[in-house]
Amino acid sequence: MRRIVALLLLAGCDPYAAWPDPHDVFPWGVAPEEDLPDYALVRVETETWTPLVDLPETAMYIQKSVEHKPSAPAEELQHFAVMRSQLPALQAGPRLSLVGDVMRFSGNWAHFADDAAPLLDGDLRAGNLETPVSDLHPVDRPSWPPTTASTPSTARQAARRAARRRAGHEQPHHRSRRCRPGAHPRARRRLGAAARGRRRPAGAGAGRRRDRQLVAFTWGLNAHGPTAHDLHVVPFGHLGERIDLAPIRAAVQAARDDGADVVAVMVHWGYEYEYYPDPHFLQLGRRIVSLGADLVVGSGPHAVEPAEICEVNRPLAPPGRGRCSVRDDRGLPRTAAILYSLGDFGTALATVPLQVGLVASVSLDPDRGVTGLGWQAVASVAEGGGQRLVPLEDLADDPAYADEAARLAQLLGVRWRR
Repeated sequence: MRRIVALLLLAGCDPYAAWPDPHDVFPWGVAPEEDLPDYALVRVETETWTPLVDLPETAMYIQKSVEHKPSAPAEELQHFAVMRSQLPALQAGPRLSLVGDVMRFSGNWAHFADDAAPLLDGDLRAGNLETPVSDLHPVDRPSWPPTTASTPSTARQAARRAARRRAGHEQPHHRSRRCRPGAHPRARRRLGAAARGRRRPAGAGAGRRRDRQLVAFTWGLNAHGPTAHDLHVVPFGHLGERIDLAPIRAAVQAARDDGADVVAVMVHWGYEYEYYPDPHFLQLGRRIVSLGADLVVGSGPHAVEPAEICEVNRPLAPPGRGRCSVRDDRGLPRTAAILYSLGDFGTALATVPLQVGLVASVSLDPDRGVTGLGWQAVASVAEGGGQRLVPLEDLADDPAYADEAARLAQLLGVRWRR
């Protein structure tokens, strides 16, 4: 492919001349869904209403947390139906293990990942720590927005147990909207706890210590105040606005300048309790890939959402429905992937779809980018005042979990299931 592109350029031909304007094809210009229930339209991430102040919206949002939004525009459903048949299975070589939101540590959460640890077989393991880690605040304190905390001792204990079960390098990232560093210097304590656990945080205030191969951003922070930390906040959820991705561009470029062959961008984005990403996020995902990311890993919706691969700098693969195809400034052909939401990796949320999350595996090649994907599902089961993660296949005798396993197989496809 590189030779073909080079020959076309030498001949004075534009290899992309036949491409449509990307903004004229899917996922731009998608017709919105019609006849949705009112609760399905309520999204707190747009910041157009205030929880507990705007009471009708608050009530509908609670309803959404129970009933969820299972649908998507017809064009998007068609797109993912085609994409499911294209997702490549895992290949040999270096790989990442990725999980979604770890909501909090308390009680017996020190053992919460024992059963899931064998699934985390990547050379690098990363997830979103959806909680401040502080010994200065109670673990459970009712409030809105939710501001649960975890104790540093319990978090370290959990990480050490996981490390003993599976060799490798853990990297939590703290680009979580439940981080509130302006309220207290707990951010420094949280990062200190991560460092003492011999893990590099990719989150608030991590600065030069973050692993330049993995960068992370969030759409916002719950009730945060002024802070000296670089929080990497990008308001992903603001519909109708041109979202400024300059911070992501700079972080990806810094990773390349540091010598990273492959760059993963973890994003805390999406609309909560929805089974499909809004087309708005498909657009953002393509933009992030065009900035040089090889992998975009999403968390935030608390529900599992589909994945797709993107062909980068391949003139013979024009963009459109059923294909993610973009160009970047480097011009080198590669394959990228976008995992829109991995769901929850440990939570006390009430419904089964919110309690089930993915362990995603991604195989990589420094020249080709993403070479393969794999997924396995785990369920967060209440146990002794805390939670325990159990492989979903071990719960097949329970009808509720069996139904969820069938739903995930339909949503994600089985081509890349491990």
